[in-house]
Amino acid sequence: MNELQRTEYLTALGVTSYMPRFRLPLAAEPIQAPLPPPAEEAPEAPPRAALMAEVAAPEQPAGDSADEVRSELAARTGSVDPAPELGRVIGSITSETRVTATAKAAPVAPPQQQVAPFVLSCWWLGEEVLAVDSREPGTALPVESLFGNIARALGWHQLPTGRDKLRWPLTENPFAAAAGADDARDTCSSWLEAACARKPVKSIWLMGEQAQSYCAPVTLDGPVNDWQGVSLVSMPSLTELLTQPARKREVWNLLRKLYPEQTRR
Repeated sequence: MNELQRTEYLTALGVTSYMPRFRLPLAAEPIQAPLPPPAEEAPEAPPRAALMAEVAAPEQPAGDSADEVRSELAARTGSVDPAPELGRVIGSITSETRVTATAKAAPVAPPQQQVAPFVLSCWWLGEEVLAVDSREPGTALPVESLFGNIARALGWHQLPTGRDKLRWPLTENPFAAAAGADDARDTCSSWLEAACARKPVKSIWLMGEQAQSYCAPVTLDGPVNDWQGVSLVSMPSLTELLTQPARKREVWNLLRKLYPEQTRR
């Protein structure tokens, strides 16, 4: 069965044929379907095409002869036999959409690295600091008390405070594609920029791996970086300081270097 006969069968069944203009992703290698010979080479029109033309023609009174039906059909279609014209149309469509066998499919971009869900806790201490801490839900550690002790050691415990929390991913949809590292970085860094625009501060503490990897608006080069006149300070998370108490000395030495007046006493 050639392409013309297949199309005629589908038309008689009321099925619309569909041909994509380009090769779809992950589709099999296309194969050119056999086409009917050109009208000038065919000795006579396929008998099935003539049958389809008769089926498509409107009902005529019983007294009409075959010549009258043929002449009326020719007046409507512009040809005595519509099969050659239909063959030329199908041939032009398939020639335009034909894909060579040697064409290679476009490479599919590898999926993004998936990011495990995490929670970021944020504290404002007046106009001095915005602390973004990487939390581990379910650990039940006194991170709030530890941050309060750090603020008290710097003499900032009486400053106006504010709190916020950011969960990643923002919504959990099991039917959606897994969120990647690029999406997490765009979302968290945009959130941080908006938070600083709403409440400007002098320093931003990025505490923990998630805060440093996804919230930093610039590439971090060392423990202290500058971003539009704001100091970006990288330090361990509060959870790490509670599970690894030896790292508290590292953080205290960093704070003494950054805030000598507050840590002088």
